[in-house]
Amino acid sequence: MSEQALQAAVQEDARAREAALDPARSFIVQAPAGSGKTGLLTQRFLVLLARVETPEEVVAITFTRKAAGEMRGRILEALAAAGGEAPADDHERRTWTLAREVLARDTALGWQLVATPDRLRILTIDALNAALIRQMPVLSRFGAPPSIAEDASELYREAARETLRELDSEAHWRGAVERLLLHLDNHWGRVETLLAEMRKDDETEHLEVVENSPATIAGRAGVLLHIRFRNDKGLEIQRRVYAFVDSGGIYTLSYQAPTLHYFDRDFEVFEHTVRSFRTGA
Repeated sequence: MSEQALQAAVQEDARAREAALDPARSFIVQAPAGSGKTGLLTQRFLVLLARVETPEEVVAITFTRKAAGEMRGRILEALAAAGGEAPADDHERRTWTLAREVLARDTALGWQLVATPDRLRILTIDALNAALIRQMPVLSRFGAPPSIAEDASELYREAARETLRELDSEAHWRGAVERLLLHLDNHWGRVETLLAEMRKDDETEHLEVVENSPATIAGRAGVLLHIRFRNDKGLEIQRRVYAFVDSGGIYTLSYQAPTLHYFDRDFEVFEHTVRSFRTGA
């Protein structure tokens, strides 16, 4: 890249960053790691703080406590630095100017943000949901203040028990659970354990069940599950699973591949493997 082209790119980046500070507009910021996204979000948070009546009106939501702590730290550092000399760096000077506007607003309305930083609403999604529920004790129907469970194993097991208790209902999943009970000789304890140990794959989204039907594997009655989903890279994946139970335990045969090119290429090989499968019993 020539010096002229590089200079033009830097200027375009500066214009985009400045535009993202417009409080009357919404933006999606997409950039690689280390490009200054957190710094830009910190500046926008300061812009919004300088325009509200109370600091609680501005809410920033993050996925992790670490990210929330980092952003809170950046804002408090900016407010602390605003009492000193203006930095030489353009980006830092812009943050310094915005922080001074927030301090002026703080003084005018008596927020005392430096003394009470907990008024900054920078939260994880879980923390925000918990705060909302605490404000609506009747509507939420919680008997006690909710908390985030680090180990949700017992909650999964409780959900599994509730699922089994509703087998007499007309729920759409009733048939699938009945088939599972049949394969496990009506062993409710094992079914409860299997259901409790199910987890949603955090790397998948837009899950679609292509096929869920009875199947015969190695001469034994079983089930076939075929699903389609997108992973965290946006790639469509297909997974086909055959399963059955006999005295030797639970057998599963699965095949997974990206839909594009690969799934159809090896599909027949997998189906042939299933038809040829023997347990050795």
